[in-house]
Amino acid sequence: MIEDDDPLTPQELLALRRPDSPPASIEDATVARLRAMGVLRDRRRWFVVRSLPGLLALAVSFLLGLVARPLLSSGPPADSRHEFLLLLYGDARERPGKEHRDEYVAWGEALASRGQLSSEAELAGDVETLSGGPREGASGETLLGFFILRARDRTEALQISAGCPHLRYGGRVELRPFLVRP
Repeated sequence: MIEDDDPLTPQELLALRRPDSPPASIEDATVARLRAMGVLRDRRRWFVVRSLPGLLALAVSFLLGLVARPLLSSGPPADSRHEFLLLLYGDARERPGKEHRDEYVAWGEALASRGQLSSEAELAGDVETLSGGPREGASGETLLGFFILRARDRTEALQISAGCPHLRYGGRVELRPFLVRP
């Protein structure tokens, strides 16, 4: 197949004509027949065909950008709730057994399903204490775990904390708000 990537200009075609050249109508008919047979391609049509996938990709990218822009630029919806740290204290030697731990997990899952739990963890028993001064109140209690709660205000955080299973087993909980920085 002959590629017409370097087509002859009209002036070059005229320069090739000799006095005994066939009339232009025969040349046009020959070129049309060769194109019909697929030997020659119409450069303009070939340009459009080669450009079509790129143009389609550009159009799809543009449309996706229009759709995604509001989703990306708005960010997550503002959560006006505050976060509170619920600390669980107790005797490290009397940690809750498996049957009680399941209760803690269920309570945490219920909070998470309502969007009231940011994080939770049970802490390991190994404690390293660093102090820059005298320690206060060494009562034998150890920090066993924590929950980070989300609540509208301190009252709601206290209501959530009152349902903590740790209280049913003689543990002590402490609720502290996180500082809200402007």
